[in-house]
Amino acid sequence: MMRKILFPIIALILFSSCKSESKERENTLASNKTTSKASKLTEQYNLFVDQFPIIETPIKIKACDDDFSEFIQLNDTNNILGREEFNYIYGKIKINKEYIAVITLEEAECFMPILTTFKSNGEIVNSKELMIGRCGSDPCFECEELMEIDNDLNIYVAFNSRYFNCDENGNEIIGTDKKEVIYKTGKITKEGIIKLTNEVKKQNPD
Repeated sequence: MMRKILFPIIALILFSSCKSESKERENTLASNKTTSKASKLTEQYNLFVDQFPIIETPIKIKACDDDFSEFIQLNDTNNILGREEFNYIYGKIKINKEYIAVITLEEAECFMPILTTFKSNGEIVNSKELMIGRCGSDPCFECEELMEIDNDLNIYVAFNSRYFNCDENGNEIIGTDKKEVIYKTGKITKEGIIKLTNEVKKQNPD
């Protein structure tokens, strides 16, 4: 009688023990997988940011006017940005011990600055295009795409333009010009967040 009682109890204990060991193995495998993934991300991140020279603020980029001919194209093998366009290396900014920012230049009619912030483990925090994107080669029209980051990591992005009437030869008719600025302001926070306002438009600014 005692044997009949003990056998199911022992079986239940053995089953519970096996189930517990199986769960522990699953947890260990999941933990190892997560650690391996995090380690790979950190390795890719280090290879990526090592391509960028350290740059000091203040930073000023004229996307349509500056000479970018000597800038190096980003190595696709170590590109963790997830953008397929041709990108060039500009530099990296140390925000603090925990966060870093990099600036890449995306090739188009002008070279568009893209600001991306990272945690020290390689996780992307934020990414923003720092250009209004209105410049072109229209006649009777002049423009400038400007991006600035000051020493306090405040951001200013602007499209400065001047329109005027032209004569039949394409020459400016003096006294017909009008100026316009479209801009955004913002900041890189201590947590690596890139904050930007909506566009603001001003006619004939001082």
